[in-house]
Amino acid sequence: MMVTNLERFKKEMEPARQLYAHELKVFAKKYDALGEMTMKEFPDIDVQEYIFDFEKVNGASEEELDKIHDELSNHMKEFSKLHGIEKFFLYSCIWL
Repeated sequence: MMVTNLERFKKEMEPARQLYAHELKVFAKKYDALGEMTMKEFPDIDVQEYIFDFEKVNGASEEELDKIHDELSNHMKEFSKLHGIEKFFLYSCIWL
């Protein structure tokens, strides 16, 4: 059976996905406005996007959520650089 480019991509990204998801989950715990995190995968022909979607709780305002999103994104960008997973970072999104 032939391995597709998408399957190769997913296999290559798996260690980075695990590291990224763990760090994001741990870092996000400091925000009372965020609940459970779920990950969704949106495959394309050769690659896929990884969406990390947080449940919003405690009635946070859009302004507060925007600030949290910026802090999460900036932290994960730096974390990805520090741990050599920038390629994964390019295919990931954080949704609040």
